[in-house]
Parts: sequence; C-alpha cells; structure tokens
Amino acid sequence: MFTLGVVNYLNALPLYRTLETSGTARFIRFVPAQLTPRLAAGECDAALIPIVDHLRGVGSGVISNGCIGSSRAVRSVLMFTRLPISDITGVAVDTSSHTSVALLRVILADGYGIQPPFIEHKPNLKAMLDAHDAALLIGDRALEATPIAQEQGINILDLGTAWTEQVAHKPFVYAAWIARKGLEPERCEELGAMLNAARDEGLRHLPEIVRNNPIETRLTPSQIEDYLRHAIEFYLTDEHRAGMEEFRRRCQTHNLLKLPPSET
Repeated sequence: MFTLGVVNYLNALPLYRTLETSGTARFIRFVPAQLTPRLAAGECDAALIPIVDHLRGVGSGVISNGCIGSSRAVRSVLMFTRLPISDITGVAVDTSSHTSVALLRVILADGYGIQPPFIEHKPNLKAMLDAHDAALLIGDRALEATPIAQEQGINILDLGTAWTEQVAHKPFVYAAWIARKGLEPERCEELGAMLNAARDEGLRHLPEIVRNNPIETRLTPSQIEDYLRHAIEFYLTDEHRAGMEEFRRRCQTHNLLKLPPSET
C-alpha cells in the first residue's frame, strides 16, 4: 500500500478523497510547506507539495497529471491591503505554502516593480493588517477572509489573476504530486495511474465529496462546489507545464530557488 502526503485544504479533496474513503492508500497530513521535508525524508511515496519546492530539487519528479492549478482567479491565494500596491512597505505572509510566497514575490517585482520585505505571521487577517501594510493568506483561510475584507473595503489581489493576466499570461500550478527519490520506476507508474484515476473519480463524484466534506469550514456546500468547479484546475496540461517553466525562470531570476536550510 502506498503512503501519500496530503493537505487538509478543500482544493485537494478531489485529488485524493476517493482513495481515502476506499482505504486504498495510507495518508499523512500537514500544511503544504511541512509536507516537503517529509517527502524529502522518504516518509511518503508521493506528496502534494508546493511546486516551488520541486523546482528547488525536492523529490524525483511529477508522478501524475493531477495538480492544483488555475488559469484565472484562484480565490484562495490572496494578498489583502488597504493601500495602493505601489505604496506597500512590508507584507505579512502565511508561510504554509512556499509556492504562494515565491509567487507573490515574483508578482510584486515583475508586475509592480517593488520588493518589500516579507514578515512571517500567523494567518489572521486583522492582526496581519494591524501590524503591516499587506497580508498574504492561502487556502481555506483566504476564502473565508474574502467577504470580511470586502465588507471593510480592503483591497484584494488575487495571485492567480495577477499571474495569468498581468505577469506571465500562462496558467499557474500551485502544487503537484511529486514522487520521493528512490521510488522504483514500476511503482511510480502504478502510483501515477492510481492518482490519475482517483482525480477522475473525485471530479465525477464532486457533489458527494462536497456533501461529505471532512474539513471544518464556514463555507457552504454550494460555495465549495463553485470554487472547485470554476477556480481550481486539476489537470496538468502542456499549458500548465509551460506555466511551471515560466515560474521556474522567474524564480531563478529573483534567486528564489534555494531550498530553506531546514529542508536541505
């Protein structure tokens, strides 16, 4: 039986939920950034890790054509600010996903010509904006913070929109299934096929997965299903791979591909 590393975010459920309910695989769960060292240590056969960590050399390769991607507004990777973006002098960041942090650095540098310092902060929108000019939230916290920010007139920059429409004009991949180093080729092929089938099955049974969602959230089932159907893309196409390569190039330009010391 394979061991898989997954994240407790709504956008990952269609990729693995059918494997979980059928007992086909074992699972370990962490926020995306914490999955990376587990995969590097061989604690799982594959993991849904931030794509920037794979670009930094973690794992042996993309094992499946399943991913978490977007080619429009992603809704769950957001920067909030009360200021014009050009006036930002510091960003409080939720470091749960290395990809989102690197993506925001690229967008601010290449799209707005600024390179403000990033300050790690617990993901609480009010506390982040009380202390800093802007705040980066990801995942379900970003989704839940959006109506609050809108009510208060806080500006929201959707990083999916900014990447696709302003910076690179390509889709973006936030996370993908990456195999551990040393996993035998035949096992890689078997696992990749299993993950592709699980994704297809998950999307066919999306309403059922949403109804039986195991993740605590303030979002309604209809909001969750709309998000999964219209914001997130689960197929790693050639266009998405081109977006990955463009992200690699821009990260290289901005010296963002060095693996943090804790993960080397």
